[in-house]
Amino acid sequence: MQVDRARKARQEASVAEEIVWRLLRGHKEGFKFRREHPIGSYRLDFYCAEVKVCIELDGEQHDPVRDEIRDNYLARLGIVTYRIPNVEFFQLDPNAPYQDHILEALKLCESRRRER
Repeated sequence: MQVDRARKARQEASVAEEIVWRLLRGHKEGFKFRREHPIGSYRLDFYCAEVKVCIELDGEQHDPVRDEIRDNYLARLGIVTYRIPNVEFFQLDPNAPYQDHILEALKLCESRRRER
């Protein structure tokens, strides 16, 4: 059931998810990310199993209380969540900071790799 939901979510990816996937896919920077990866009753937008880092794109539907519960659950599994506000992908400014967020997320992955 969870795998089917994840598969469907990959097929119906948002514009922001497609942008991030283009930046992460293909083991760039040496990290393999999965899209819409199911863990427990949750689907992680992007997940690197090697270093247990989850990248989440937060849109209007995100509820901070639910997100905190989810993040705490993932933290108990040793997974760190890095959140990027969706709104940054829709700004008209070509220097929008979403690429900076991706770089920060990759730095987080690198630091977790060194900790191992």
